[in-house]
Amino acid sequence: MEPRRVTQLDVARKAGVHRATVSMALRNHPNIPPRTRDRILAIVKKLGYAPDPMLSALASYRSRVRAATYHGTFAWLTNSAFGFDWRDRRVRPHFTDYFEGARRRAALYGFQIETFDLHTSQMTPARLAAVLRARSIGGVLLCPQPRPDTTMAFPWAEFSVVTFGYTLAEPRLHTITAAQYRAMLQTMRELRQLGYRRIGLALHQEHDQRTDHNYLAGYLVEQQLSGAAALPPLTTPYDDTASLRHWWREHRPDAIVTGNYRLLEALRAIGVRPPRDVGVACPVLPSSATDLAGVIENSLHIGEVAVDVLVPMIQRGERGVPASPHRVHVEGLWLPGKTVRPQR
Repeated sequence: MEPRRVTQLDVARKAGVHRATVSMALRNHPNIPPRTRDRILAIVKKLGYAPDPMLSALASYRSRVRAATYHGTFAWLTNSAFGFDWRDRRVRPHFTDYFEGARRRAALYGFQIETFDLHTSQMTPARLAAVLRARSIGGVLLCPQPRPDTTMAFPWAEFSVVTFGYTLAEPRLHTITAAQYRAMLQTMRELRQLGYRRIGLALHQEHDQRTDHNYLAGYLVEQQLSGAAALPPLTTPYDDTASLRHWWREHRPDAIVTGNYRLLEALRAIGVRPPRDVGVACPVLPSSATDLAGVIENSLHIGEVAVDVLVPMIQRGERGVPASPHRVHVEGLWLPGKTVRPQR
């Protein structure tokens, strides 16, 4: 009997990652941290994994001669109220990656994506719905909202809809998002393995609301399970140096978990230098192009998954607000970064 061929799943189990992570490492995907990629490639070599030539040939053949037939258009539905601009990569890189990932995956299914804004002049939900019907657009990808706890009126019953994250309070739609709770647990455990013990949380109150309190929950649960005393979270804006200085002097954490890179600038402004004076990690990194340690959300893949959920909904004729909304969580990847270091 011939020995069983080593698969990507075998490599993933050995490396303790998802199979998709192995696939991305083999393709040198930019969202895979170099250290993670090198570790996976070392396991690939050790196990003797090699792509199945027949499957590779079949995939290549399909991509060459079976271009996806055009099936229609999806709506990327946005809300620019309060000056909200989802395209601003300096502020919201995750959202533009959602769109790009969705656009690429939609093309494989034969769909295009067109952007529509609910907040333009003379636009109402009823009028926009009429435009979508006239264009035979039955699938909607709803971009995150400008503010948390948003309620949106729209003729949902006529469309198949998937949204991102938790900013939409009502109606409750099928949602694709990062595994925020698990990302926080992973961040805390990585910091503890490095020797950090007094770990504080700096998470802007609005950011906490936008994420359905998942990061705060992960922080408090990990502190409880580890037996450590939880420091009072800092909930002011990330660049509020006055509040940060007071909190720092009162609690003296040896590491801080933050939801935004701006905390690094605020720390330096009060004379605190990471990682010399304090370790800093972020569970919501947009990519590996940063000095910050933390978890990369893999937002491109979140966009892909949203389309993978939406297409079958359209095929099954599932429209309107679901009776039991699904929450699909996409796990991220740890990035060691330059803002943490082993403690004595």
